[in-house]
Amino acid sequence: MPAIDLSFLLENPSNTEATGTLTVDPLAPLSMNTSVPGKHFQTETTPPKRQLYGMIENAFGLHFGWSKGAFGYKLKQALADEAEADVSISGTRSRDYQPLLAPYYELELAKAPDTETYDDTQWLHKWRDTAQVRASASNQDWRGVQDKPGNYGYGKTPIQREYVVADGPWVYDVDTTESAGSALRAALKAPRGPLYLGTSDGWVDARFRFTSE
Repeated sequence: MPAIDLSFLLENPSNTEATGTLTVDPLAPLSMNTSVPGKHFQTETTPPKRQLYGMIENAFGLHFGWSKGAFGYKLKQALADEAEADVSISGTRSRDYQPLLAPYYELELAKAPDTETYDDTQWLHKWRDTAQVRASASNQDWRGVQDKPGNYGYGKTPIQREYVVADGPWVYDVDTTESAGSALRAALKAPRGPLYLGTSDGWVDARFRFTSE
């Protein structure tokens, strides 16, 4: 896997002299919830900015999450103190959190696909069916999965979850620097982590190109 140049993190992200296009193509139905639900995980029909930046950070291998923010906080602090980067040092609460790469890529939605939403009630019924509750993760014996080295699948929530199906990609205009844009293009071609929006099974394909190309 080729190395990705992260030296753009030492630059001032406000000096945006380059523009480009970020295209995000969903490969599966997406559930992009942004708040703590009651009895329903309602999805957004357009990817939330934080989740887009999380996807970008995953591509770089830099997505730490606000709840595990000790390393991310120290990294932001180092960038703010030792480099020219004007990086906001956000708080420990999720609503205060600013993604690490947000200052380097200004995203503006340029084109959105037609969408439809639906509720995934199949798993909800299975969870409520006492005859099938044995299939829940809390009742799984580790010896039953130890010989399965691949992805055993993701857990399902007993709360009703809404999904969105998009008929095409979301396209964003991006203001960035030349070096940050080049790094993003390389990272999306060979991502260090899975590219997804919302739940971890909401896989997407993403690519970046400069306007001048």
